[in-house]
Amino acid sequence: MSMRVLMNGRLLRLEHVTTDRQQGRAGMLTVRHRHPVFHLMYVTDGEGRFLVNERMTRAVPGLLYIINPDEWHQFHGDERTPLHNLECTFLVRDEEDQPACANFFDWFEEKRGVPVPWLLRTQPIAVPAQLRPWLLEGFNRLLDPANRFLTAEHRSLQAMDLLLRAEELLWQLIAADGIVPGRVGVADEIDTLKRHMAARLGEPVRLEELAELVHWSPNYLCRAFKTHAGMAPMTYLQRLRMAEAEKLLLYTDYPVFTIAAMLGYEDPSYFARLFRRHHGRAPVEYRRG
Repeated sequence: MSMRVLMNGRLLRLEHVTTDRQQGRAGMLTVRHRHPVFHLMYVTDGEGRFLVNERMTRAVPGLLYIINPDEWHQFHGDERTPLHNLECTFLVRDEEDQPACANFFDWFEEKRGVPVPWLLRTQPIAVPAQLRPWLLEGFNRLLDPANRFLTAEHRSLQAMDLLLRAEELLWQLIAADGIVPGRVGVADEIDTLKRHMAARLGEPVRLEELAELVHWSPNYLCRAFKTHAGMAPMTYLQRLRMAEAEKLLLYTDYPVFTIAAMLGYEDPSYFARLFRRHHGRAPVEYRRG
C-alpha cells in the first residue's frame, strides 16, 4: 500500500527521494534552480545564505526551510563558518503518477483549518530548542545505516513521518503565538497535551513542562485534564506507554529491557511491575500468550 497524503482535495502518493547529512559546505552550493520536489532542510551548524523564490535569508542553526515543488532556490555556505545541514527530498505524485505541484502551507491550512501567518510562510521556521531533538529524530530515522535494507515504501513512510513532524511543529508555533482563531477552549489545549505526550513516550515528561506548553499552572492543568480525560495527565501518559509496550511485545523481538528503555523506564523491573498492573501479566508472560 503506497503512502498517500490528502493535498488540495487530492490523494497524492508520497515518494521519498533522498535524505542526506551535508557537512562543511562553503561557497556557492547550487545555481538558482527549481524542480518538482519538496526539500526539508534543517541547519545544524555553521552559517549560510538561502535564496527561496526572491527571499534571501541567513541560514543559522535551528532554522528549518520548507521548499515547495517548483519554488526557485539557491544555497550558499559561509567560507569562515561552513554550513552543516540535514536535507530530506521527496515528491508527491498524482493519479497519473506525475509529480504534483503542492504547497506545504496550503496543505497545513486545509488540514488544520487555520491560516498560516504571512511571516511563517515567507521565512524559515525557527525551531524552539525543546522541539529540536524531536525534529532531529525524524531526520535520523531516515539516516540510520541500519535502515539501508528497508523497502522504498518504508522509506516513504519515514519521510511522511518527517513531514508530519514539520506540520506539528508549525502548529505548535502558531498556537504558542495565540493566533489560532477560536482556539481558546480547554478541550483544544487538552488535545495539544495529549499529542505532546504521545510524541514523547520515550522521553522524560514533567508536569511543569506540560503546564508551560499551554500556559497554565500545574494545579489547574491537573484539574482540567482530569475533568476532560477522566484521569491525571501522568496517568494518561503511563497508559499510552503501556499500550505501546503491548504492541512492542506482540509484534517485535526486542528484549523487555530494551522496550523499557524505549519507553523511558531506566529500571526494567519497575517497568515490568507497571506492565503487570495494567495487563495482569508480566511482560514475558504476555509475549508468550
